[in-house]
Amino acid sequence: MTMPEKNHALAHTAMSGTGAKAVGALAIGALAIGALAIGALAIGRLRIGRARIQRLEIDELVVHKRREIGVNPENGR
Repeated sequence: MTMPEKNHALAHTAMSGTGAKAVGALAIGALAIGALAIGALAIGRLRIGRARIQRLEIDELVVHKRREIGVNPENGR
């Protein structure tokens, strides 16, 4: 193998290594973005769940106060 052929082979080896690193970096980046998206969805669901709990607590408070003042919660009288 002549020197130019060796250089050519080395260039291909170096390029393939660089390409593999780039593809690996892209894959890791895609995984990180996916993890962030899943995290954002989870936080959104937690906030929605917390809002529902607060709404239920308010509903319970209203019913309790209505009973205190003598309002029947079933018919509102």
